[in-house]
Amino acid sequence: MTTTKPPTHTPAHGDDPYSGPGAGSLKRIRARIHELQYVAGRVLDTPVIGPRGQHFTVREAMERAVVVTSSIDMAEIRGSLRHRVVSAKLKLLSLVSLVVVDFPLMLWLTSSVFNVDWTAPLDAPIYLVISIVVSILGTGSAAAVLYHLGRNQRENKTDQRRLVLKDLSPGSKASLLAVAFLVTLIAVVMFERVYTEGLLSGLNNLAALLAILVSFVMLVTALLVFFTAFRDGSPEQDDSAFLSALVQQHLQLQRAYEDEAHRLRQQYALLLPTEPTRDDRSLPPA
Repeated sequence: MTTTKPPTHTPAHGDDPYSGPGAGSLKRIRARIHELQYVAGRVLDTPVIGPRGQHFTVREAMERAVVVTSSIDMAEIRGSLRHRVVSAKLKLLSLVSLVVVDFPLMLWLTSSVFNVDWTAPLDAPIYLVISIVVSILGTGSAAAVLYHLGRNQRENKTDQRRLVLKDLSPGSKASLLAVAFLVTLIAVVMFERVYTEGLLSGLNNLAALLAILVSFVMLVTALLVFFTAFRDGSPEQDDSAFLSALVQQHLQLQRAYEDEAHRLRQQYALLLPTEPTRDDRSLPPA
């Protein structure tokens, strides 16, 4: 009885390793591996937008992140406090002061203006709603302005986390005048209202003292918002954090492509016949 030997034909370049039912799957896996290798190699050339609208690639963002981070590290080695961020507790304290102190006092002020009767506030719900809305807008707007102005002043912060007035530009001086005007306005308005209410309530001896106390509390909470924003890091520190997050995002994407390619190479190796083709040998090892 004669035994028929299998053909000894060696596949040419581009031929599938075998012509069985899994040949199409091997081709697709091989094509996907090459595709993943290509896109993984191109990740660092992806165009991105920087923290101030700059256009560069991920590779350039990595280089910029290294430069900015190194400059911050060198400044801190020399003893600079400019780039330090405020603690989460101080940020929480600033937020709590707005909710617990500023908003209730602002609500009391606006409800007095709109004649809300707190013994029966629902008798005229429209005035109550208006008072709450105005209080939220007033408290939120003042806090947002103070926070924004505080963040803008960080570029003028010294290594000791201070401002030197003589070194400030006219625009920065105008910004500080705006802060002073806003916090003074808040304190004066609150003083006037509390003092008037104290006199109407017959507290002639305590009206001024109580008004000073309330206006001082409002002044402190307003300045707390400003200085929390002012002392919280620096523009360079923000750039470093932004670039690092941007680069890390794309490196994770690159790693995902590489991991998928690695998994497919392992799957491909299990499906290969004993003798790989030249296409198979061109794949990186699993």
